[in-house]
Amino acid sequence: MGTVVAFTPSGFVTVRCLSERYAAEGTAVRDASGRLEGRVVRVFGPVARPYLLVRPRRVPSPIDAASLLSAEVRRG
Repeated sequence: MGTVVAFTPSGFVTVRCLSERYAAEGTAVRDASGRLEGRVVRVFGPVARPYLLVRPRRVPSPIDAASLLSAEVRRG
């Protein structure tokens, strides 16, 4: 589905889609290791490769957030 590119100060995760196909708002997402689970709350940006704003079930610690940068996420 996409790659984690940033974490917002309020704890949301920004994901860059791999193509123009994206998950709809409300879709569950997770990374391969299961450290990140959440739901898409917003789709924004260019149509070719939009960004997804994901609300995680729990806000990752700064160490977890750093290790999740560039991680692949998928529908969960």
